[in-house]
Amino acid sequence: MRYGLPSSSARDLSRRSFLRVAGCGSAGLLAGNFLPFSAFGQTLDVSQLSRLDFEVSYRTQISNLPRDAEEVHVWMPLPPVSVAQEIRDLSVSSPLPYEITRDELYDNRMVHVASGPRPFIVEARYHVTRRRIGTQQAELDSHSARKYLRLTPRVRVTDEVAAFVDAAVDQAEQPLEVGRRVFDAIVELLSYDKTIPGCGTGDTAWIMRHKRGKCDDYHALFMAAMISRQIPVRWEQGFPLVLPTGEDNASTRLSGDCSGAHCWVSFYDPSHGWVPVDVSEADKTGEGGAFYFGQLPPNRFQVSEGRRIVLNPAQGGDPLSTFAFAYAEADGIPLIYGANYENVIQYTITDLESS
Repeated sequence: MRYGLPSSSARDLSRRSFLRVAGCGSAGLLAGNFLPFSAFGQTLDVSQLSRLDFEVSYRTQISNLPRDAEEVHVWMPLPPVSVAQEIRDLSVSSPLPYEITRDELYDNRMVHVASGPRPFIVEARYHVTRRRIGTQQAELDSHSARKYLRLTPRVRVTDEVAAFVDAAVDQAEQPLEVGRRVFDAIVELLSYDKTIPGCGTGDTAWIMRHKRGKCDDYHALFMAAMISRQIPVRWEQGFPLVLPTGEDNASTRLSGDCSGAHCWVSFYDPSHGWVPVDVSEADKTGEGGAFYFGQLPPNRFQVSEGRRIVLNPAQGGDPLSTFAFAYAEADGIPLIYGANYENVIQYTITDLESS
């Protein structure tokens, strides 16, 4: 079955060119990652984990607004409930009225706060139970599949991408076989490097030129490759969990800022359903396709789905490339992360189960 590809459009606004150069999104000026916790001994084997339970605090602080700001809006992602994760005890703390909305295309939940030009903090707290998952049987009709066949101005099929896919896929046609060949070819082609300037935007032309990058780059190339063969791909955005080491540290409090975001994808095979993959983790850990093709460990949690996201109510700025980070605007113009606002995410692992 082949599905049609809807067209995408882009909008421009003058003050955003700086943000695009800086890395765009809602937190393009970040550096670093989740804090390492190597003082506990040997690292847990994530492939043996079947379940993780943890408490999350996701906080966004608005401060140092532009002098001419009049109306401030903040949108904070809230995690979805799925086969992979259960969400309990969700609470939102805000000094201002807020609403919980959903975007029209992907049904992502979010907290929306509107305010005058004043500093404030909004925080969401929730308990996550995350499980190891494999292929999930599901039905996907042609209408529903359209949103998973969308290319973007960055996730695009250039001549170089098309040639890469042709060489990788050869005569394969079944989605599962195509996916495995593309997965293996990307592991062979790319090197994981989160320090090279320009990485992390998921720009497939840039990726083919530099042949290195981080999770966004690996999965943007995977997404473009699969969509070029009319195979639906679901982009899943969230955060990795740095695990405590040793059985006595399951409740160690860990913290990190939003520069530690992580993404992965699933592709659809009518005979098997949604097949999860994490190409960058496979390459980083040296596992190849042995574990991260067709299953995911529970040391992560998802907060949104999709790329080119229009929030609810719609932001004045461009559609968001991805939605891991709370996004903020003043008078329809994106605020600058680090200068005008900051995100802090903390989690406490309360229980785990291995098998």
